Amino acid sequence: MTINVRNPLIFDAALTANWAIDEGALRQMMDIAAREDRLDPQMLEAYRAQELARAERATVRDGVAIVDVTGPLFKRANLMTTFCGATAYETVRRDLQTAMDNASVRAILLNIHSPGGEAAGVAELASAIHDIRGRKPIVAYAGDQAASAALWTAVAADEFFVGPTASVGSLGVVAGYRDTSGQDAARGVKTYEFVSSQSPYKRVDLNTKEGRDRVQARVDSMAAVFVETVANYRGKSVDHVLEHFGQGDVLIGQAAVAAGMADGIATFEQVLASLARGDSPKATFGFNPAATGQMESETMDKTPEQLAAEAEAAASVATPKAVEPATVETVDPAAEARSAERKRVTDIMALTLPGYEAEAQKAIETGSSAHEFSAIIVAAEKAKRTTRAAAIKEDTKANADVSPAGASESATGDDAAVNAILASFKAATAN
Repeated sequence: MTINVRNPLIFDAALTANWAIDEGALRQMMDIAAREDRLDPQMLEAYRAQELARAERATVRDGVAIVDVTGPLFKRANLMTTFCGATAYETVRRDLQTAMDNASVRAILLNIHSPGGEAAGVAELASAIHDIRGRKPIVAYAGDQAASAALWTAVAADEFFVGPTASVGSLGVVAGYRDTSGQDAARGVKTYEFVSSQSPYKRVDLNTKEGRDRVQARVDSMAAVFVETVANYRGKSVDHVLEHFGQGDVLIGQAAVAAGMADGIATFEQVLASLARGDSPKATFGFNPAATGQMESETMDKTPEQLAAEAEAAASVATPKAVEPATVETVDPAAEARSAERKRVTDIMALTLPGYEAEAQKAIETGSSAHEFSAIIVAAEKAKRTTRAAAIKEDTKANADVSPAGASESATGDDAAVNAILASFKAATAN
């Protein structure tokens, strides 16, 4: 494949950064830069959404903020994010905050289609996503691809759903170093570099085993953080992630669900509709075979419906109904309080009418119940209707004797108001 290099700085940046990105995606980034504008399914899926006020790229549809995480991922905005469909972590974080601050947004949907990207910055974004849990529902969806850094981002959400053919995985970190010594020698270029004696490891010699081992240790340390974070977000052990999450490879659709990497198979529209209704997509579409102890080889040839039926049957056998005496369940007051608070906020946002966003935010902040907030809305609407009725009555009385030019009789009541409007219109248009 031949690539015309219009900006060599792009290649320099690619070679000097640590990447959590799917194999081949760096080359595709160069191809993206040369593309004309193209429509693709991801663009068409959300075409009905409207721009989210104050957001940079996020849109909103049916009360659900859609935050796109597409293309190669970078820590900060640059030419690739501006013109070539890439995404900056800092942009996603700002759009997430905008969605959180908007009282009319009931839930957040991360629409992911990415091979991954820079390792720098992805941990902070994933942490910001994870912090939203319990405050507003946040769900990630990958219809086609969520690899490496994109997976790191996706698993931080409350729930993670994938399309049936989505590529999910590619856990790991890659670091590339360019050795130009041979090329420099052929050109007669010699480079002398002096490193402070206090910092002998500030530069490593990649031509030695010790130097390569040091770089390998750096990459392994960063990958360990990646694996441990994914394990924590998905509620799995590190050993489980290392064994079942592809070992750097990607898993397709149901295989990713069977391994416990994702919660279920669905379409973008199904997940969006579920969030718009205030439901948990996991309750409708979610099924995780790994949670029942089933191995991937046992589940790959079964449909989601069969897997769900088997899981339900296994649960009923594993947990027989108690007869005597009744079992006393342990109650977690903190969990109940979080659940109640989440329901209160969700109910208030569901009752919010256009123009009452400020009142909704105040009700949330002051601890008002959904019932109290609904009373505020009803009282405000009644006041508006009373004011409107009084204004109509006053206008009708004031225009009781007004009629269009040429009329032989004076109109009264509603007819007078209509005639006054027609007279004004004719005078303004000279008709």
